[in-house]
Amino acid sequence: MLGLLQVNVPPSNLPFLFAVFAVTWVIFFAYAFFVSRRRQEMQREVKDLQQSLEQAEGPKNPG
Repeated sequence: MLGLLQVNVPPSNLPFLFAVFAVTWVIFFAYAFFVSRRRQEMQREVKDLQQSLEQAEGPKNPG
């Protein structure tokens, strides 16, 4: 009778859950790193464009 009351419990998938959790965080931080690098590049490019524009306009003469 004890055999009838036992419930078949599937094997624990906790290691796989942890692996997916860890991989997800690694992907998130890699994405955040690359977005941060791209933002820095864009800021540098905007600064260079502003300097180029100021040089093209020449010195400002307060009339």
